[in-house]
Amino acid sequence: MELRQLRTFKVVADHLSFSKAAGKLHMAQSSVSAQIRLLEEELSLKLFDRIGRRVIITEAGMKLYGYARRMMEMAHEIQSEITGSENFRGSLTIRIPDTLATVYMPDVVERFYKDNPQVKLNFINCADDQLREELNSGRIDIAFLMTDSINLKEVKIEMLKTLDLVMIAGPVHSLVKKQGVQPNDLHQQTILLSKTD
Repeated sequence: MELRQLRTFKVVADHLSFSKAAGKLHMAQSSVSAQIRLLEEELSLKLFDRIGRRVIITEAGMKLYGYARRMMEMAHEIQSEITGSENFRGSLTIRIPDTLATVYMPDVVERFYKDNPQVKLNFINCADDQLREELNSGRIDIAFLMTDSINLKEVKIEMLKTLDLVMIAGPVHSLVKKQGVQPNDLHQQTILLSKTD
């Protein structure tokens, strides 16, 4: 397995297109296909399914994608270290609930890009069901959750903030008149909750 094959694989996976990957890598499409075929033969696994004109990454391909992305970032890191360049390159993939991203991320992203203009940030909505596997495989780099507690083996967890849970209701709703709302008060009420977390 060669670094150039992993780079080619990652670009195909990023675009889900052999022709777009060929253009991005300044290669013939046949060369891209040949590198992917060699990688699939070496791993004895199919990395992409080709259905008509569509390219779909397989489950094995998704696993390899995390490693390929980390290898590319390590290659950039090595280059930066050896050449003495302090500019970080590569990408960070972050899982975060939409509500947290909307409120807290704009300032963080602005400050981050000032110091790291060549790093690409990828934000994905957060769900905790496969978080441990995604973090340990390198498919994502960091995740933010809204939760009372979480225990994931082999994952460093840090509580950043405690927030009060607040109920919001329309001005004519019967619960608005109450001083405090108890769980029993919510019986047979329609409650809107965030999709994840």
